[in-house]
Amino acid sequence: TNYFIQTNLRMITHTSESSSSSSEEATSSDVEMQAAGGQNNPATTEQEITQIEFEAYPPADEDWSGVRVLLASLFQGLTLDLGYLSQTLIDNYKVATVIKGADIEVGEDDPVFAVASILPLQMYKNKDKLEQLVTTILTKCGKEEMGEVEKILNSSDTALMLNAKYSNLPLQITAQLYKALKMELITERKENPAYNVKHLVVLGKSYTEPEQRKNKKLRVSEPSVCYQSVDLDVIADVASHRFSWRIADETLAAVSTVASDDVLLGYRTAFILPIDKFLKGVDKILEKLSETV
Repeated sequence: TNYFIQTNLRMITHTSESSSSSSEEATSSDVEMQAAGGQNNPATTEQEITQIEFEAYPPADEDWSGVRVLLASLFQGLTLDLGYLSQTLIDNYKVATVIKGADIEVGEDDPVFAVASILPLQMYKNKDKLEQLVTTILTKCGKEEMGEVEKILNSSDTALMLNAKYSNLPLQITAQLYKALKMELITERKENPAYNVKHLVVLGKSYTEPEQRKNKKLRVSEPSVCYQSVDLDVIADVASHRFSWRIADETLAAVSTVASDDVLLGYRTAFILPIDKFLKGVDKILEKLSETV
């Protein structure tokens, strides 16, 4: 079901010429800068408030490029075939949603602002690509839990939950994405046994507080991270496993609880959680998102 949300969105527009790059890293950095409304050079950018009406659609082949750009930002620093992952997500569109602007005219740029999907790992028909995904995630996992995590990742009862979006996207849209995922998953499980999974693997953006980084006496084997969006707090509470790693040369936009001039070092956190706890936790996620609006 399509839905509409009209809201003000802070967009960042380049006002001076800059060199272009065709690399995936440059593409994902551009998405993060525009999406987050983060700290940019005022001499080269300007901010404007734009009212945008959003609409949800099942992903289609024409969304491949936009989906890939969003996944490049989420999976930054990881060795993955993002083109294959994007196409696999699109091919399995029944438990997936993309958010685009409503009333886009023919010939206009139609960017993908968000994508959400629950993708059973057995949908990876290319086993080499699946092995690449599993191996890449395992390289970030601690030795003490690697055995359990590897067993879950190699199970046919495991799915990857993808939730990639512009960081300043209105929280109402994040809430709608979770509602859609829950409804679509419950429906599809009745028709397709592949969706009767037991575990979800979720990747989310996280960061370290400036105070923690400045405390040179603090010695921890694993960083104590905060999550960029409140839905990940709920997921963290019910996760059986979670582990984080630093993303080189990435800074995330400041959140409301941190002064805007603070530079937050970017991390990624992987969560593994039982599917039943996710389904039960969606209502709590929606509650948290409504409190934050």
